Amino acid sequence: MRFKLTLLFGSLTVLILLPLPFVFPLSGNPGSDAVAAVGRFHILILHFPIALLLIVPLLELLSRFTTLNNLREANLVILFLCLLFGITTCIFGYALALGDGGAGELLQTHMQNEITATVLMALTLILKVLHLDRPCHGSGVLYLSALLLSISVLVAGSHHGASMVHGEDYLYAKLPTAFQNLFNTELPKPADITADASAYEAVIQPIFERNCYFCHSAAMEMGGFRMDVFERLMAGGDGGMPGIEPGSLQGSEVHYRITLDPSSNAFMPPNGRPPLTDEETALVSWWIASGASPTASISELDPPPAALTERLSGQR
Repeated sequence: MRFKLTLLFGSLTVLILLPLPFVFPLSGNPGSDAVAAVGRFHILILHFPIALLLIVPLLELLSRFTTLNNLREANLVILFLCLLFGITTCIFGYALALGDGGAGELLQTHMQNEITATVLMALTLILKVLHLDRPCHGSGVLYLSALLLSISVLVAGSHHGASMVHGEDYLYAKLPTAFQNLFNTELPKPADITADASAYEAVIQPIFERNCYFCHSAAMEMGGFRMDVFERLMAGGDGGMPGIEPGSLQGSEVHYRITLDPSSNAFMPPNGRPPLTDEETALVSWWIASGASPTASISELDPPPAALTERLSGQR
């Protein structure tokens, strides 16, 4: 009876989660505030399935001791709670993406990993019940294999989730360069800032990369807006206003957003992230007002702000 109920619960997990990306595709357009409000509880519960699943192998090891073999049954309860929280986390996370207009490669990968991990949790629970009810060497190997696979996929998905919040290099950004190369063999090399350097590539693009790419790049296309491709940067997103209007600060949504009062809901970067520095804002304004060329050198544009002039003078 226990096995049949577990099998039914596992099947419902698959039927609920696997169709989500097809029934509710992520378009990148913000949804209703009600959906977004529900989705934001994703942040509160996402740690529960991670913590619970990591406890399971520890209890499995402890249960090898004769005096602690009752932990095998306790693991069944933990796996059930883990699956329950996993399903809830996936649903709330999907609501968050739908409500806030999330899209992009990194979000898709994160979503796929977490749904896969939750389905694997259901399989792990089924195999655990099977192993307890009909213990044999084969059932134990299958159960432990499913458990380890669930943990691996969940850890990968959690890393992708953290990358969306903190940046793709968050895990290794503070490591020595030699260790960073183990994770990323194509670390960007900043262009030298000289008078002949492209103002966009040497000065402006690095500012956008540091402050904006976590929400507006191939990894994450919030509001249908990407800033890592020049043409998409100029065109803007779902708001209808050009991202950059060459020569017009008032007509450029990027400038409008970064110069708002930080308390405004439309201010960028959002969610309490550090705003652009005064120097960075001045450089972006200078570039837009000078025509927002993707190729023009610094010397070809209007006289740059004092901070950039000082950096150029220091390299002579």
